[in-house]
Amino acid sequence: MTNHRTHAQQFTSGQMGWITGDRRPAPEHLRLMLRRLDAENEYTYAIWRGADPDSLVGFRDRASDSFMQAAGSADAMTVEARLPGPDGESHLYTVGRSEPADGTTTLIPISADRAVRVFSNEVFTADEAALIFYTYYLTDTVAQPYVLRELDLSHELSELR
Repeated sequence: MTNHRTHAQQFTSGQMGWITGDRRPAPEHLRLMLRRLDAENEYTYAIWRGADPDSLVGFRDRASDSFMQAAGSADAMTVEARLPGPDGESHLYTVGRSEPADGTTTLIPISADRAVRVFSNEVFTADEAALIFYTYYLTDTVAQPYVLRELDLSHELSELR
């Protein structure tokens, strides 16, 4: 039997496991998981390449420090990715559309009491985010036409809701 385990997933609760494709194809699975975000009980969803696809628990270790995560609700979520930067070091980025931000921001809940503020071009629906996640699942990158805004981790990135 072919092993389809490459990427792992984690939910708000901390529950982790492989994305296997056993029940549904990966694109459909990612869309379904992102649609579960409701900003009340389920706030976050993350995926990463597992270190040992031959192990049932090989998802616990990451193949690298890269990952993709979403937070918010199915109607309005932010997508972030930790990826290697031009300097060879990993950086955390918010994913956005290539259209310029119009200056407005939206608070996206990341927990019961915290939220992050993102620009208008960085708010996605679950279906839009699923395309970004699937590209990451296939390539471990964020593809065109999306742009990346590096987050400054020396500052607090969230605020009270």
